[in-house]
Amino acid sequence: MKKIFGYVLGLVAALTFAGAIATTANADGSSADAASGSSGSNVASGMVVPRGGSDSGAGAGSSSAVSSSAIDMTGGDSSSAMNSSESAANSSSITTQKPQKPQKPAKDKVLAKSKRAKVRKHYRKNARVIYLEKGRKGERVSVLTKKGKLVKKFTVKKNGKFDIRLTKKEAKKLAKGAKSFTIRIKAKGYRAFDLTVKLYK
Repeated sequence: MKKIFGYVLGLVAALTFAGAIATTANADGSSADAASGSSGSNVASGMVVPRGGSDSGAGAGSSSAVSSSAIDMTGGDSSSAMNSSESAANSSSITTQKPQKPQKPAKDKVLAKSKRAKVRKHYRKNARVIYLEKGRKGERVSVLTKKGKLVKKFTVKKNGKFDIRLTKKEAKKLAKGAKSFTIRIKAKGYRAFDLTVKLYK
């Protein structure tokens, strides 16, 4: 009887041990299938899962965030550097520029006495023509009374001799209560000079 009872216990133990082994084998197979399926999906999608079990979506988001922040930081730094350099250049150009002094107008030259026009004939009272020589083309001639009143204006047409013709009224103005009158001559770029013309009877 003891032998039969021992045989039964041995059979039960063997069956129990065999069932445990089968259960463990099934669990290992299912986990292996799951692992192979997940790795296959990852390979098909072309993504690499880093170690440590981090999610692929979280990794992509963090990498994009890092790259965008890096771009923003570099862009901000370059623009601020350019602005600072431009402001420094502008300030340096402003400080280096010196205020320009106002230019003085060029002084007129003095015409030599040997080149100045002069009277070539005596002028008599109430005469209608004044005879001059050594004229220069473009010279402006003003005939003035002894008191400085303008009687006639004249422009020299050519170099050399020239004549100033007067009306009766102009001749009387020059002869009235005076013994001489003035001829003022001005050339461009030269100072004006005066000729004193004596009145002869």
